[in-house]
Amino acid sequence: MQRILILATLAALVAGSALSAGDEIPGAPQRQPIALINATIHTAVGAPISNATLVFDKGVITAVGASAQIPDGARTVDCKGARVYPGFIAPSTTLGLTEIDAVRSTRDFGEVGSLNPNARAETAYNPDSEIIPTVRSNGVLLVNSTPQGGLVSGQSSLMRLDGWTREDLAVKRVSGLILSWPAMEITTAWWQRKSADEQRKDIEQNVRQVYDLFTAARGYSEKARAGVDTSLRDIRFEAMRCVFEDSVPVIVECATRRQIESVLDFAQTMNVRVILSGAVDAPLVLEQLQRAGVGIIIPRVHALPRREEDGYDAAFTLPATLAKAGIPFAFSDDGAWQQRNLPFHAGTARAFGMSELDALRGLTLWPAQLFGVAATYGSLEVGKSATLFVSTGDAMDSKSNNVIHAFIDGRELELNNRHKRLAKKYRERSKR
Repeated sequence: MQRILILATLAALVAGSALSAGDEIPGAPQRQPIALINATIHTAVGAPISNATLVFDKGVITAVGASAQIPDGARTVDCKGARVYPGFIAPSTTLGLTEIDAVRSTRDFGEVGSLNPNARAETAYNPDSEIIPTVRSNGVLLVNSTPQGGLVSGQSSLMRLDGWTREDLAVKRVSGLILSWPAMEITTAWWQRKSADEQRKDIEQNVRQVYDLFTAARGYSEKARAGVDTSLRDIRFEAMRCVFEDSVPVIVECATRRQIESVLDFAQTMNVRVILSGAVDAPLVLEQLQRAGVGIIIPRVHALPRREEDGYDAAFTLPATLAKAGIPFAFSDDGAWQQRNLPFHAGTARAFGMSELDALRGLTLWPAQLFGVAATYGSLEVGKSATLFVSTGDAMDSKSNNVIHAFIDGRELELNNRHKRLAKKYRERSKR
C-alpha cells in the first residue's frame, strides 16, 4: 500500500511539473540573414532613424541605417509603421526563481540563514516558467535573476529569456553579489523598545559584521591568489573571490541617505565595485554619487512618495533627476511577473521630464553597462548581438505597445503565452 502511495505521489509531481512548463518552443539558431526594413530604429545611442533597415546574421548585427545594404538570400521583414528596439533588461527580479508567489513549493529565491554568498541564481533557474513568455511579450528579453533574504542573499545571474536549459539562458552566471545593507535610522515609534543609544550600538554592530565578513573574504582571496596551501577551504569565501578578483559588483540594497553614504564609504574602504539597489534618497546625495561613479537600480517608478513631505511625483521624477546629474541607472520592478510592466515605468518617467533617449537607455544600455555586457547587448550597433524586438507602437506606452517580432541572439521567439491563450479562449466563449 505504501509503495502505491509513493508511486501515486511521484505521478502527481510529474503531472504538476508538466502543467507548469511553458508550451513555447525555444527559438532555433539563425540560418540566414534577416533584414528589418522600412522601420523606425531606436538604437539607444542616438536619435531614432526613420525609414531605416537593420540587418543581422548569425545572431550579430551587420548593418544599421537608412542606406544599409540587404545581402543576397536575406529574409526581409517589412516593418513599415513599426519601431525596432534593443531588448529591454530587467536588472533585479525573481523571474525564473518563483512561479506562484502564494505557493511555497514554487519559490526558490531564498536560502536558510543570513550568509549565503555561495547560492547562485542560475543553478535554480527554471527555463520552463510560464511567466517568461508573458514578460518577453512586452520586449523584456534579458533579466538579472536575483536571490533574496538575509544579509548576503547570494549571487545574481544575468539570463536570456529563451533557451532549452539554464546553461542556454545564462549570459553571465555570476553578475553580482547581493548584499542587504543594515538599517541605519534611529526610530522612536511606539513599538520600539530600545533606547536611542541601544539602537546606535546595534547599527554599529551590524555594519561591523559586514566589514568583518568582507575583510575575511578579501584575506581569503589574497591567500588563494598567492598560492598559500591551506586546508581551511570555505565555500562562502570561495564564492566571494569574484568580487575581489573579477570585479563582479556588489549589488547593495539600500534606501536612505545614511545607508547610501555608508555604502559609498564601504566601497571605498574595501575597494570593491558597488551598484546601489533601491536608493530612493539618491537625490539627496547626488554629488557623492557623481564622485563615486556608481550606478543605481532604481525602485519602481509607479510608487507612492516615501515621506509625507515628499511631492506626489517624487518617484516619477527620480529618473529624470538622476539622468540630469549624469548618474547611470536602470529601471526595475518588483517580483517576477511584474517585469512585463517594466517598459511602462520608463514611459511614466518620460512623461515627468525625462528625454525619450534617456528613458530608453534606462531600459537597455545603462543596465548593460552596469552588468558589464554593453559590448554585446544594450544598443543596436554593428557588431552587437541581435537581441531586439519590433513593436507596432511605442514600446514605453502600455496602450500602443504591441510586440510582433522578437529575437535573442538572432533566434526568433515564439510570442504566444498563457495570457494570450486564455484571452483567446474566453473571447471565444463570449461569442457563443
